[in-house]
Amino acid sequence: MNSKSTKAASLIVVEDNEILRQELVLYLSDEGFAARGVDTGEELNRALQAESADILILDLNLPEEDGIDIARRIRNALPEVGIVMLTARMRATDRLEGYAAGADVYLTKPTRPEELVAVVNNLFARLRVGAGPAPWQLDMAELSLRSPKGARIELSAGEARLLKEFALCGQYLDLDALHSRFGDASQSEKINKARLEVAISRLRAKLGPHLDGGFDIKAQRGQGYRLGFVLTLNNLASGQ
Repeated sequence: MNSKSTKAASLIVVEDNEILRQELVLYLSDEGFAARGVDTGEELNRALQAESADILILDLNLPEEDGIDIARRIRNALPEVGIVMLTARMRATDRLEGYAAGADVYLTKPTRPEELVAVVNNLFARLRVGAGPAPWQLDMAELSLRSPKGARIELSAGEARLLKEFALCGQYLDLDALHSRFGDASQSEKINKARLEVAISRLRAKLGPHLDGGFDIKAQRGQGYRLGFVLTLNNLASGQ
């Protein structure tokens, strides 16, 4: 391992330019980091569920989902993950928007590779100090949810997976996303809809006593469902 990195921080490069993504992953790997690359927010979700990451290196001009939106939902769901924005957007307003969305560092392209390595090393050292507990925490290994007051709520595998998807997708899931993730292709739309409503009803029954007047999961008629609180994730890669 190169002496420049004192520990093998796990990195995910989110960049839709394939050549640049491969170059960054190769360079960071040569510097001793455990680096992977993805090209969209959806692929980032899959990568995080396969294996957690310490730091994201995030482009902003991405297809399907903008890097600002990705940063905002990842900051809520995984507050311990570092976010380095590496982008061609150079306006002061872009920089402010990036930091407001949760960036730890905002770098503009072109950036010298040596500077990126220094930024990652410094950020990783700072992250290792640790942070306080999150208000609501979902543990995918234990299949449990911990409330702000410390109550432990046991979940089924399906309930944990549903909450995980809400957290990763910015607290909102439309009906198409819910049916594709949780539906049974061999069943009719009516049956899948009924099953989803039953699953959400059971989850609401578990959450209700711990919400202190806030809403749990709100149906938006004909569109989808919204989770009523910010949820952070522990042991994400342990979940199925």
